[in-house]
Amino acid sequence: MKQVTPSEAIGRKYPEWVILVVARDADGKPNLMPAGWGMICSGTPRLVCVAIGLGRYTHQCIEATGEFVFAWAGESQAELVKYSGSCSGAECSKFEEFGIPTVEPAVIDVPLLAEAAANLECTLHAAHRTGDHTTFVGEIVAAHAPDEPVATLLNFGGTFAPGAPVGIVE
Repeated sequence: MKQVTPSEAIGRKYPEWVILVVARDADGKPNLMPAGWGMICSGTPRLVCVAIGLGRYTHQCIEATGEFVFAWAGESQAELVKYSGSCSGAECSKFEEFGIPTVEPAVIDVPLLAEAAANLECTLHAAHRTGDHTTFVGEIVAAHAPDEPVATLLNFGGTFAPGAPVGIVE
């Protein structure tokens, strides 16, 4: 074992799953951003969290509405991940520009991603400022999965590949 820089050690976290965060702004316009820093953080109650940079438009959306969708990107969404992360929803309508297929939610007022491996509808449970990011904790109020399992998209440090599809685990 040798001592390395924090950047080098953190770079060894790959592969990681890709999270897509969907939120609406105060005027109802949906926005999407890819995120690498997301996870399940509680079983009871069922909570997920995602870290979002303070200057991100999605950050403003979640603060304004208190709702978001936490979705594991599906294997067909690699191009969407690349391109949706290259522009701000404050300056464009990503859902129109990228033709993102959606499904109506069951509980909250944020669209689900039709091609995701899974969608979790979340209401804001807590928000913690963590340096240059806020970690938003969402309580899962509804969950959705495709009829046929879809492989999650994995990030290998800028290169994307599908993981093995799995069924839903209770």
